[in-house]
Amino acid sequence: MLTVRKPAVANMFYTGNKERLLYTIKNYLNKAPLYDYIPEGIVVPHAGYIYSGPVAAVSYKQLLNLDPSKHYKILLIGPSHHVYFNGVSYGFYDYWETPLGKVKVNKEAIIKFSKEHPDFPLTLNTLPHQREHSLEVQVPFLQVVLKDFEILPFVYGDIDSSIVENIIEYFKDNDTVVIISTDLSHYYPDNIAREIDKYCHLAVLELNENYLKNCEACGKIGLEAMIKYAKRHGLKSKILDYKTSGDTGGDYSSVVGYGSYIFYK
Repeated sequence: MLTVRKPAVANMFYTGNKERLLYTIKNYLNKAPLYDYIPEGIVVPHAGYIYSGPVAAVSYKQLLNLDPSKHYKILLIGPSHHVYFNGVSYGFYDYWETPLGKVKVNKEAIIKFSKEHPDFPLTLNTLPHQREHSLEVQVPFLQVVLKDFEILPFVYGDIDSSIVENIIEYFKDNDTVVIISTDLSHYYPDNIAREIDKYCHLAVLELNENYLKNCEACGKIGLEAMIKYAKRHGLKSKILDYKTSGDTGGDYSSVVGYGSYIFYK
């Protein structure tokens, strides 16, 4: 029997109406710039679309530079917000569903990985995924910008970034794009948030994870893993966009930072 992960945050983080969701994402994408970079990996925020959607769209717009005739694997990596655990959780579903339809999960690759790495801290328990928004909010964007893809969704708990880096190292190939989900600093006045988030930007720009000591991203483990991977494989990096929730929501007294980053050859 096929298992399907139903949307957990539709009508909260984004509209559950198919037509309105499609319009919203296309509107964000239409306003986003398209650069010349072919993404090996992108970093995207995971807040409600009205706050972080415009920033996320800048990263997702770059996926239009991928070959539309190819089938892609999307390695989705994000932090667990609701379930505390040590290790990495792969929600063992056959499909993820959003208001835009179902997306296939590459379970076969995970079974292979599990057999080859029996001591790896990976659980197939779906509990960390059931209410988690950090990956779910990425899937509708993918459904709009890509024609043919499947996902490898990983949520991590309290672990070292080297564990996530090993996952990227194993699954990343020419047909796989890595998506790191993270927001930046939380609930500071806008001017202070921007000062703190500069350290996240520097870590990406210089591919130097030491700057992350002063970066307060909730998905810092995933971001650090991607930076280490990029450095090892000679990738380049750019900041594509940065805003705070003050820019999109209007309240600058207590904001969340959102960064759009890209890693490319």
